[in-house]
Amino acid sequence: MRKVILIGAGHLAFHFYRQFLTCREVNLIQWYNRSLEKIDFAQSKVAVTNQLSQLKTADLYLICVSDDAIKSVSENIQNDGLIAHCAGGVPLNRLCGPSRKAVFYPLQSFTKGRDLSFNKLTFCIETSHPKDQILLEDLAKALGGVTHEFNSDKRAQMHMIAVLINNFGNHLLHLGSELSKKHNIPFHIFSLLIKETYQKALDNGPENSQTGPASRHDQKTINKHLEMLTDYDLKKLYLNLTTSIQKKHER
Repeated sequence: MRKVILIGAGHLAFHFYRQFLTCREVNLIQWYNRSLEKIDFAQSKVAVTNQLSQLKTADLYLICVSDDAIKSVSENIQNDGLIAHCAGGVPLNRLCGPSRKAVFYPLQSFTKGRDLSFNKLTFCIETSHPKDQILLEDLAKALGGVTHEFNSDKRAQMHMIAVLINNFGNHLLHLGSELSKKHNIPFHIFSLLIKETYQKALDNGPENSQTGPASRHDQKTINKHLEMLTDYDLKKLYLNLTTSIQKKHER
């Protein structure tokens, strides 16, 4: 059983906390966050602290903080053991301090309060020592995940793609939701369309799944939509996406 200390209290940290409590191969011995208020609820199950100097001795220190905070947090961990951050776009060498270093990046979008299974979840791993590779692979498998080894450059590319697919895709849904409210149209009626769009892209490939007026070069419909959009930024976004689709689907 591996002794693990969790560092941070963001969306990902909360999901790790819940998973670790149910994983027989993990002994979560401590949870650190600079604000104890966010993790006080866990005191009955795990030791909590807001002082990095009070971290216990563990096999793994799992850093789940913002990208910009990873360097400063790692600098203040003076314990032996392996420290690993969980960020997609941050290189391994951003970690500082005397401990062994690694990356343990789960390729998923996490939100507090939302149930999410780790079963078959992709974990991207990067280490400096073979034994640490084994440690993190074993941890991922214990959680039900699947491991892939990627260096910092390749992982950065993956993270950028994930942002395009997930964050930008969700932003378009957000814009669509706002327009629905503006015109008194229930957003939930688009639910089957949203599910089919992403499932079809997975089944057939997105390059074979594009539909709509841009791919058909239906200029009258495009012009009508542009006239309906009164917000300048949204009109510009619609036009840019239309142009991008047409370049990919030139006749």
